[in-house]
Amino acid sequence: MRRYVFLALLITACNAHALQSLRIGSQVLVVGDSAARVRELLGDPAVHAKGAAPSKKGSRKGGSSKSSGKRAPIKAAAKDQGEAWQYRRGGHTTTFTIVGGKIAHIEDVAR
Repeated sequence: MRRYVFLALLITACNAHALQSLRIGSQVLVVGDSAARVRELLGDPAVHAKGAAPSKKGSRKGGSSKSSGKRAPIKAAAKDQGEAWQYRRGGHTTTFTIVGGKIAHIEDVAR
């Protein structure tokens, strides 16, 4: 039983690490690389959205709090959230979140 738990944790750790880098041919893009490097390797994005942040599962989307009637404070201004650049690569959709001209998050989803 312990082997299965260990194996599940190992797979989860590998998947989390894979989100920090992306192989493009013989090159690798990592969090912290410049937006110019993304364009150099992948060209212009198919979708370019400003003020986008990486999506988090389970995050609340909505307006005001029901208990107080006031809106919840915004943790980051829209300008600090960056831009989302989306590319279609083979059977994958890859989204880069660019903040301050650098990659802040990489999300690669198989279609």
